[in-house]
Amino acid sequence: MKTLKSKFFIAPVMGAALLGLTGLQSLSAQGSTLSDEDFYYEDVASSSDVYDPLEVVNRYTFEFNDFVYLQLLEPVVNGYTAITPDPIERGASNFFDNLKYPVRLAGNLLQGRLKGAWVETGRFAINSTLGIAGILTPADSIEGFAPIKSEDVGQALGAWGIGEGPYLILPLLGPSNLRDLGGLIGDRSVNPLKEPFSLIDDWDWEARLALSGSEFVAKSPEILQRYKQLKGSAIDPYSSMKNGYTQFRRGAIAE
Repeated sequence: MKTLKSKFFIAPVMGAALLGLTGLQSLSAQGSTLSDEDFYYEDVASSSDVYDPLEVVNRYTFEFNDFVYLQLLEPVVNGYTAITPDPIERGASNFFDNLKYPVRLAGNLLQGRLKGAWVETGRFAINSTLGIAGILTPADSIEGFAPIKSEDVGQALGAWGIGEGPYLILPLLGPSNLRDLGGLIGDRSVNPLKEPFSLIDDWDWEARLALSGSEFVAKSPEILQRYKQLKGSAIDPYSSMKNGYTQFRRGAIAE
């Protein structure tokens, strides 16, 4: 009975923490094509054109997220990086990136980017076979299949002319806006490992939790590194992240 109660207590807590990984991963992926200086350059004045009517609530949520990231998640990340060889870290990260192919494919197709859809499909096929389920990335060295910038449903919505809406800081998930929140729901709907169309049976919550936990451990070092860079250099981290996130998303949509 004690073991059963422990499971029902731990599962929701772990589930909430792992849910937060989803948004942090998005932020990391979006920033991966920028230098740290580009993404975290603090220009508070330019953030004034970001519609932020919920700033008071957003700032409280930002502080909550900051506590979770640095006090709860960072010790896990430190332990993982201390005991895991770099090649294994890269392989695990590559594996989960490869699994997100449907999200990138949908982002390209919804914007009519047929060449991008072709490249993503080719990379997925090559890395899933020659790369041993995506652990390795042999497609990187094949002409015509080099990595391209990641696309998602939120970018497609922006390309369709849908406005950003108010800026949001989501509990655990981090920076977003109303349009990107809708995009996140769309991303999950085409991700075979996420609800509502997950390929994992609904009853097998332990398998789902284990997979999400593995993804969390694999992707979190890069995510937290970027977040700590923001914290260490910004006078007002909230405004810096708001500006960096918004400007990057605008740039990605404009391309």
